[in-house]
Amino acid sequence: MKIGIVGLPGAGKTTIFNALTGNAADTSAYSGGSKEPNLAVVKVPDSRLDKLSEMYNPKKTTYAQVEYVDVAGTIPVKDHDQKGSLDKFLTLLRPVDAILHVVRGFELHGTQPDPQRDVDDFEAELVLADLIIAEKRLERLQKEVKKGKKGDPRELELLERAVKLLNEGSPLRSHPELANAPELKGYAFLSAKPCIIVLNIADEANYGEFKIEPPEGVPVLEIKGRLEMELAELPEEEAAEFRKDLGISEPATFQLIRTSHKLLGLISFFTVGEDEVRAWNIKQGTIAQKAAGVIHTDIERGFIRAEVVAYDDLMEAGTYSNAQKAGKVRLEGKEYIVQDGDIINFRFNV
Repeated sequence: MKIGIVGLPGAGKTTIFNALTGNAADTSAYSGGSKEPNLAVVKVPDSRLDKLSEMYNPKKTTYAQVEYVDVAGTIPVKDHDQKGSLDKFLTLLRPVDAILHVVRGFELHGTQPDPQRDVDDFEAELVLADLIIAEKRLERLQKEVKKGKKGDPRELELLERAVKLLNEGSPLRSHPELANAPELKGYAFLSAKPCIIVLNIADEANYGEFKIEPPEGVPVLEIKGRLEMELAELPEEEAAEFRKDLGISEPATFQLIRTSHKLLGLISFFTVGEDEVRAWNIKQGTIAQKAAGVIHTDIERGFIRAEVVAYDDLMEAGTYSNAQKAGKVRLEGKEYIVQDGDIINFRFNV
């Protein structure tokens, strides 16, 4: 799963990327628009996995992961003459599964921030980009129908609805039946993608100074990007001391990573043992047999049963053996819908 980090030039996209990843990517990488995106895979902080690791003391502990892409600065859709920069930006953004929009909340070169304007402009940009694509495709489909060619009536109906909503300025993510329609997946509509807003504020600023009315269903998190980036680049013990002095219990980016994970509709199930304790990413609503395939296709193909215990039940019992004696460990079939925090041992035969 991939999340694209975007925002207007100077908003601090790469600063947030560095804070999330602990990397030292060049914050001026896109000043000329020639650099490729920065990429990083980030582990999802999970106290449940930490507890399981303490319980089993494995040789290896593996966290669930989310990939972040530091995409080039946003380009206004109307500026079609910028030597293909718009097309390049859209090409980089369309493959991502979700969008992390970094909004400036600090003074830059004497210019005061206007987060609400930036949020509204960016949302309008996504809607307009989608409208251009939807209208072109709809026009082509309508011409084919007039010529007697057999098209997909469902696709035509969905596109007509999408164009109507986009013309009204409504992002497709606000309409799940369109955002998730299989017939429209190939268009990779930008306004259909889940989105999170990160308000990047100055080190000396107080949280809550800016009031933003985000688009419907879009969460907003405030982060002191530069401070978090500097702490992320320090050795862990030294960074922990600084956080203690500042009264910070954990990196602010941890909440952002967890929110990103949730934004993608992901949950985690766990596998445990002496060799490895591991968290696995799956989409909410995934059945047991498909979850087994995330580990290995052979396990999915030869699936027999899933031996399942809920995390809270295991913690209450103290040991797996005690959980079994208490009747908390159960056998589930292939159609069982895996729950967040399930600890699973798959039985299979290939």
